[in-house]
Amino acid sequence: FEILIASLATLIELPWQLIIAGDRTRDPKTAAQLDNDIARLKLGNRVSVLGAVTAARLEELYAGADLFVLASRFEGYGMAYAEAIAHGLPVIGTTAGAIPDTVATGAAVLVAPDDAAALAHALRKLIENSAERRQLALSARAAARQLPTWQDAAKIFSRTLEELA
Repeated sequence: FEILIASLATLIELPWQLIIAGDRTRDPKTAAQLDNDIARLKLGNRVSVLGAVTAARLEELYAGADLFVLASRFEGYGMAYAEAIAHGLPVIGTTAGAIPDTVATGAAVLVAPDDAAALAHALRKLIENSAERRQLALSARAAARQLPTWQDAAKIFSRTLEELA
């Protein structure tokens, strides 16, 4: 989160709001650091940290979002990215781990992990350019139709385990 918050702090002149949803009890140290960064950079009126939310609230958040951003340092699969794409959201993320394999070309802008300047550049580009956000969203919706269902994913996983046995 520190890279995302630092990047957004350089874009204070732009019209953005960030909503962060997720269980804060899983890593209290990270949650405390996030709170400190938001306060230190005076972003409390622009960043909302909701904590854990219900599935219904998460659906509302996806429906109301213009963009999904996650500045991951590593992802083994990128479930949050896949979920955002499944909701037809344009994505800004990183090239870490499996993210480039999870996020369809044309549905996202990916930058190197820990590159706050590149992340800020990508954020500026998409905040300022609604036409580009719409194009990425169209690609995300098309990519969503190609994502495996949970049943299909379970079958693939099961077949893989059988082949290993």
